[in-house]
Amino acid sequence: MPGRLLAVVTDDRFGRVDEELAVLGPLGVELRVASCSTSAEVALACADADAVLANAAPVDAAAVAGMRRCRVVSRYGIGLDSVDVAACAARGIAVANVPGYCDSEVAEHALGLILALARGIPERDAVVRTGGWNVASAQRSVAGSVVGVAGFGGSGRAFARAALGLRPARLIAWSPSLTPEALEAELGPAAAALGVDIAAASFDELLAGADFLSIHLRLVPETAGLFGDEAFSRAKPGAILVNTARGGLVDSAALARALRSGRLSGAGLDVLDSEPPRPGHPLLSAPNVVLTDHSAYRSARSVSELKRRCAENAARGLGLLA
Repeated sequence: MPGRLLAVVTDDRFGRVDEELAVLGPLGVELRVASCSTSAEVALACADADAVLANAAPVDAAAVAGMRRCRVVSRYGIGLDSVDVAACAARGIAVANVPGYCDSEVAEHALGLILALARGIPERDAVVRTGGWNVASAQRSVAGSVVGVAGFGGSGRAFARAALGLRPARLIAWSPSLTPEALEAELGPAAAALGVDIAAASFDELLAGADFLSIHLRLVPETAGLFGDEAFSRAKPGAILVNTARGGLVDSAALARALRSGRLSGAGLDVLDSEPPRPGHPLLSAPNVVLTDHSAYRSARSVSELKRRCAENAARGLGLLA
């Protein structure tokens, strides 16, 4: 149809576009699914797109320069580190994301990693499968411990609420903008009911105090590599670190050194600085590491919501939805 609006999905990670079609089809928008993995492929596939639904492929300045009529880039996800927001702004292209769609899933995954490490579940599973029993290695309990939260956005708050249910003695949270009043408003009643002390901590207090530390920060220049040699040197000896946020927040080589030295007793990582990790990546051979495949966000519910809201953001950018 002449003049019909075109939306292009840069690459499909989910195997279907039912939710996107349900939103955009009735609005008269043609939906095209590409298979891009590079900036050049994005530029070519999206050259005539009015809206771009950006998945894993990079939407950098070169990709944006190839878009002749794009009005909105709608990102599948919360993070915008794969989108050159400044380049879009310079071309008058709106950028949208989908905050909050997987907060519960990420919180559950972070707790799962903590429990797997604290209880030695991967090791015990492997021993039992080879005929062993009564594994002698130590196990730990979250109850009575100190749980730390780095970052107090949607997933950080969801993690903190869920962690209270395991009845740690104390929960400490740090975020550049977090105040004691905000922490009390979010967690105070539940913490009091469960007998858990809560505190807004400095970054140093978080490192020194946490037995279990879960990262829920955005990746920005100020946080890139924040968890490296210096931070680990100030961490509580024997702490367990979990990262379900962005791989670039953690220096992988430094983390491997901290694990080998015994400074940290374990790490659970859903995200890495290079994905998937190539042979020789320092964390593949480090002790007491549990790795998952950048899947903390996933559930049937969260993926469906993500796809629907991403399409709705594209429609809003085109002026088709309020």
